[in-house]
Amino acid sequence: MFIEIAELLWVGASFSAQLALDKPLRVNCTAQRIEPGRGLGVSIVVSDEEGIKRFAGLLEVLAQK
Repeated sequence: MFIEIAELLWVGASFSAQLALDKPLRVNCTAQRIEPGRGLGVSIVVSDEEGIKRFAGLLEVLAQK
């Protein structure tokens, strides 16, 4: 996933984020690619089965747009 962020991190930096969905979803992220002025590419890990299903559903909805 590619995200915009005010202060860029470094490749390998880990952080958690909360996706503002109907029911917020916490994800763990690791910076994989940095693009100054644009944002960063991250890998995402969702820790529980319900969260994994909800994240997969989000990706399906986004793919349809």
